[in-house]
This record gives sequence, C-alpha cells and structure tokens, in this order.
Amino acid sequence: MNDILVSIVFILSVTFLLFGLKNITSIYSAIYSSGIRIPGLGKHNSEKYHRKIGIAEIIINKWRTRRKALIIIILFVLILCVYLLSRNFVFSLFISICLGIYIFDLLNSLEEKRKDLLNNQLIEFLNNMAVMLKAGNTIRAVFKSSASLFKEPLGAYLKETATELELNFTFDEALDRFSQKCGSREADLLVSSLKINNKIGGDLIPIIDNVAESIRYNLKLKSKIRTMSIQSRYSGSIISIFPVIVLILMFIFKKESVIGYFSTGIGVTLLIIGGVMEIVGIIIIKKITDINR
Repeated sequence: MNDILVSIVFILSVTFLLFGLKNITSIYSAIYSSGIRIPGLGKHNSEKYHRKIGIAEIIINKWRTRRKALIIIILFVLILCVYLLSRNFVFSLFISICLGIYIFDLLNSLEEKRKDLLNNQLIEFLNNMAVMLKAGNTIRAVFKSSASLFKEPLGAYLKETATELELNFTFDEALDRFSQKCGSREADLLVSSLKINNKIGGDLIPIIDNVAESIRYNLKLKSKIRTMSIQSRYSGSIISIFPVIVLILMFIFKKESVIGYFSTGIGVTLLIIGGVMEIVGIIIIKKITDINR
C-alpha cells in the first residue's frame, strides 16, 4: 500500500508541475502584455507578485541559454526518482526519457510564448522608432528612451542595449548582443536592417516600416497555422503518451508483476525494444506536429 501511495504521489507531482509551469507562464504573459495591475494589491505587494512571476522568465532564459545542462539535470532527477520507486534501471530510464521529452516540449512551448510576446512588443517598438526618427532622434536615443516604455521581456533588453551604448560599445556589438538576448528571427531581421543601414546610409524610416510589416505578417501566418494544426498536435500528443500512461498505471496497481517481468532477460529485451520504438515514435510525432521549428 505504501508503494502504491508513493507512486501515485510521484505521478501527481509530475503532472501538477507540468500544469503549474504552463499556468505560471500564461499568467506572466497575460500580465506583462496587457500591463494589468493585480486587483487588491498595493504597490509593494504588486511588485512582489511580479517578482514571483519572474521565476517563469528565469526558467525560460535558462532553457534558452543552458539547454544542454538543463536536459542533463532534468533527466538525472527523473531517473533517480523513478529508480527509487522501481529499483529497475532500464524501466527508470525508459519512463524518465518519455517524461523528459514532454517536459522539454513544455519548456519549448514556454519559450515560444515568450517569443510571441516579444515579437508583439517589437512591432510597437518599431512604430515608436519610426515616430521618433521622424522627430529627429538618433537610433541610440531611440533605444535609451524606449527602455522605460516597454515591460518585460523587451524592456530589459532595450535597457541593457542602451547601457552598453553608453559604455562605448560599438553599435554593431550592442545590436548583436540585443539580437542574442531576444533569440528570435524577427529580432535578427531588425538588427540586420539597422546594421546594413548604419554601413551604407539612407532613409531608415521606410526600412523600419517594412520590417514591422514583415513581423506583423509572420505573426498572423503563425497564428493561422497554429489554429489549423491544433487538432493534429493534440491528437499526436495523446497518441504518443498513451502507452507511457498505461505502463505507469500498470506499475502503480501491479508493481510487483511489472517489476518482476522487466527484471527477467526477456522482459528487459522487450522493454528496450519497445522503449526505443516508443521514444522514436514520440520524437517523430513531435517533429511532424511542431510548426515552430
């Protein structure tokens, strides 16, 4: 009975962790994109709440910049937890890799939400840049004055870029670091346009308008594709994870039989063959239904 309770607690913990990360990021994106204040909270509590939400941004940034290290850590923790429950390394490795794939997929979806929010902010930033350039401001002045106009994530990147320009970084170096921090193709397009214009000269305002229009078109196209493919993506996720769920349920309610079978030579061989086929199938389904990469 204790083994069953421990297994159930472990599965529920992993499930709630996945949904919790997703909900935190959804709240984070909604608040920062709309600028809504939290009802019933004072200034101090509101800032404290925003700092708590910033944990999601930290996770996303670490996943973007330290992906290999996070993969190793997550897999190690999963394998250790499952092994403590099952005392079977092959079974633990199979379950951990399958769960790890879905955790990595969740982190990728959180990163895509960050990029969507960032790209929407980039459109506003480009519109603001065009207005300020018409008023006679320089690009350096645009970055400096726009840093306080935007919330996370773009606001922080603009502030860092403005600081670097004040510290006598070259214009190209500051833009390259800005593009690296943003980590999106739309930001790369903007940076490339600014760098080319800085070298050859010319009227920058039409270029800015064209870049803004391109980003706006890309966002509309991505949104349309996601809407059209949402059913296939959910169907693929359900189909791919169903065998893993069945095996986990069998482990919960028939632990001794499952572990005993997978401790034999035939059981280990079948688990390795089935595990490889299942993992390859999950990866293929994810690749087919993923329209963002």
